[in-house]
Amino acid sequence: MILMKLWYQKEAREWTQALPIGNGYMGAMCYGGPGGRFDLSENACWAGENQPLPLREGARASMQKARELLLAGDYSQGEQLLENCAGVKGNYGTQVPMGKLTVAAEDEPLSVYRELELETGLASDKLELKGGKVLRESFLSSPDKVMAVRVTAEGKAPDFCLWLEGWSQPSRTQWEERNKALHVHGRALENIHSDGLTGVSYDICLRYDTDGHVSWNRRGLVIENASYLTVFLTSATDMFEKDPAGICQQRLENALAKGYEAVRAAHIAEHSQWMNRCAFTMPDTRADLPTDERIRAFAENKGGDDGLIALFFQYGRYLILNSSRPDSQLPAALQGVWNDDRACRMEWTDDMHLDINTQMNYYPAENTGLGDCVLPLLRWIKDVLVPNGQIMAKELYGAEGWCAHTVSNAFGWAAPGWDVFWGMSVACGGWAATHIWEHYLYTNDRDFLAEYFETLYGSAQFLKSILMEDPKTGELLVCPSYSPENAFLWEGKGHALSAGGTYDTTVAQTMFSIVREAAKILGREDDFTRSLAETMEKLPPYRVGKHGQLMEWYHDFDEAWPDHRHTSHLLSLHPFNAIDPAQSPELAAAIQTTLNRRLGDNAQDIVYANWAGALLITYYARLLDREKAGEFVKPMIAFLSRDNMMITHQGPTTSITGGIYELDGNTGFTAGVAEMLMQSYNGVLRILPAVPESWKTGEIRGMRAYGGHIVSAKWDEQSVSGSVTAGKDGEILLRCFGKEQKISAKAGETVFFAFKRQ
Repeated sequence: MILMKLWYQKEAREWTQALPIGNGYMGAMCYGGPGGRFDLSENACWAGENQPLPLREGARASMQKARELLLAGDYSQGEQLLENCAGVKGNYGTQVPMGKLTVAAEDEPLSVYRELELETGLASDKLELKGGKVLRESFLSSPDKVMAVRVTAEGKAPDFCLWLEGWSQPSRTQWEERNKALHVHGRALENIHSDGLTGVSYDICLRYDTDGHVSWNRRGLVIENASYLTVFLTSATDMFEKDPAGICQQRLENALAKGYEAVRAAHIAEHSQWMNRCAFTMPDTRADLPTDERIRAFAENKGGDDGLIALFFQYGRYLILNSSRPDSQLPAALQGVWNDDRACRMEWTDDMHLDINTQMNYYPAENTGLGDCVLPLLRWIKDVLVPNGQIMAKELYGAEGWCAHTVSNAFGWAAPGWDVFWGMSVACGGWAATHIWEHYLYTNDRDFLAEYFETLYGSAQFLKSILMEDPKTGELLVCPSYSPENAFLWEGKGHALSAGGTYDTTVAQTMFSIVREAAKILGREDDFTRSLAETMEKLPPYRVGKHGQLMEWYHDFDEAWPDHRHTSHLLSLHPFNAIDPAQSPELAAAIQTTLNRRLGDNAQDIVYANWAGALLITYYARLLDREKAGEFVKPMIAFLSRDNMMITHQGPTTSITGGIYELDGNTGFTAGVAEMLMQSYNGVLRILPAVPESWKTGEIRGMRAYGGHIVSAKWDEQSVSGSVTAGKDGEILLRCFGKEQKISAKAGETVFFAFKRQ
């Protein structure tokens, strides 16, 4: 029996009701029902172009003078000068939708049933008709790089309609009757984030097989008297392929030679081995309800439904897996591999946001068994972002190494954003690069670390190069400094830029520590890596402000928006593990005060920014506040998720942007719940550290800890028992419900544990 399943008794009428399938480079939203609509997207379908140096004339001189002014405390003049350092948007671009496939059954159904199996990656629907029924099954195969759709009819078959078209960009569709093929060639063009003339070319190719009679009319290909229709579809762009149409044809020929059943079997085997690496289950008390009704019942408190929480946990894993396979050529964008044609039309674009969103897309990958799915992000940083980042570091800052700022794209944009207020986040490249070290901590792979060492080294070089000494204290400050996307009050006005902010200092401190440790592991210490110890001693420490909060800026400024959704200065708590509540209770209390102030009298705004709500789960889990972490699980499901379980950016103060899907809402939710179930930083493996009292029974299998350890645990109201399979030789300190056990194991050995639940 498939437990990880979404199911419905009606077709999808809109994007947030459709069901997502993907294979790491291509995505489809399956609407089901008689219309049989599939919205198609691909991660390389981008408008725009590479812009290595999109800067204004005199930007470097303005930057140098602005840094001096900010260090001296002249924030007005410093920000004014930095306006000349903002990036020139030009042909920045965005990911755009690719096309639409129609595989319709032209009859009015008596009933509709559709489902998505997370374990197999199969989307299917069943139509009950007056004279029989129609079954439609679809999936996107990673092994064969094709989308497959199989429609079968029992009893009296309706007419089927098959058509393929490009999205709103210029495109044309050709029917090749002899080859039983449809071919779309188009351009990924738009005129909001680029000039409407610049973007990749793409091809979508389709081959079909049927025993029915095929003819063409204004609706597309009409197939009469058919008992089956099989469709294979694939796509490519010239971002990575010299001959997109040719590579598409080769994939289709290979799939046709294998046949539908063999392609399907290979897909299920590959997909399920990823999904089955990690499992989290709690009692399914309302699995008998269709998923949309189940979500509403959860929101209305119609009985507990812990199983829905577990389903959302697995759904986040499903979405990142299908957005970012190990061989994907690009990392997941803001909406993963899917595109609702809304985010790409907003001011922020469907791109790589490096001030939280891209990182959060991958937050749950390592500890839930999907660590290799992070590799596309790391390759993109090393091979695409770093080359432009080196140019930017030299030309804008006169600095060594490489940098990146608030936003980036498929082409590796490394300049500041085009609005200085939100775009001047200098540490975003370093933050993104910490995922390299995280991957090493989970895999113990020295060869991998050696391959990416120069990327880490270059980030540390840049961050050290832009440090400036405070003449009053002698401390070294990152300058310019910014706390995404908040502002402070100075002389009665709001300002975004200063020197020595906590977020930038935390990233610098973390990157310096990573590079020192990596150099020791690899035997690559040099004068630069040895100098970092003294540099780190001169960075500002974490400080508690006048409100009892963890200070966000170097000086104890008042926030322009005390309830702001961004909390980047808390990276020290998660994911950088710099503040351990057990070791630094005073700083943990300051973080608690910070969160109280952010929440204020009404938590809606921060919770309704989906990724910000997910962070609240993570923070309270790290603070070991079980009940508070659990408190923020519900609104993510009850108020932010749509019928298809995609968590949207929703808010009462952002009506124009409300309801837009962002992948980080779902992956952030999974990451937060994972922190409730297990934590493994600073030498302690914590089992169920933040599980609320209401989660009375459950089980986790296959969660990953630092060191490559694999953890499973089962609990009820009295006890917890489980096992740890060691990833390397050594001792492991376990902590659960206030008690500790120390176990010793060799790599590959499984050791069992048990605790009483208090």
